[in-house]
Amino acid sequence: MKEENIRSNIVQGFVGMLFLLLMMTDADLVGAGLTQNFNLLQKDPGIIGLWLTSIAVSFNVLIQIAIRTFDSKKFRWGILGISIVYVLLFVLHQLFHFFVGDGINIHFMFDITHHIIGIWVIVNAYKWATFKI
Repeated sequence: MKEENIRSNIVQGFVGMLFLLLMMTDADLVGAGLTQNFNLLQKDPGIIGLWLTSIAVSFNVLIQIAIRTFDSKKFRWGILGISIVYVLLFVLHQLFHFFVGDGINIHFMFDITHHIIGIWVIVNAYKWATFKI
């Protein structure tokens, strides 16, 4: 696989994860509106969750630009490490929700899809990091 294809796969994966993150947030708002119970948003995402979502969205957009801009061996390995941490944070977040009793809901589908794309990003980030420059 060509290096540029691998890089494009990583960026495309982050675009997909960004879309899913925005859909998760949108689902919270739509669900609160449909039930006419916006108090649910006090618990999840809550103020801290809103801040963390804002950070994740900003990070996600900036990392896509960085991947298209920088290209050193250390940077590539950094992207691999960052991708692993990013995906693990979302897995831990989902496990937390599952263990507190949220079970399988609309977010579960978004989360599983996010994790699948995240694994795909990690695999491609590894390929990019080990690609001969």
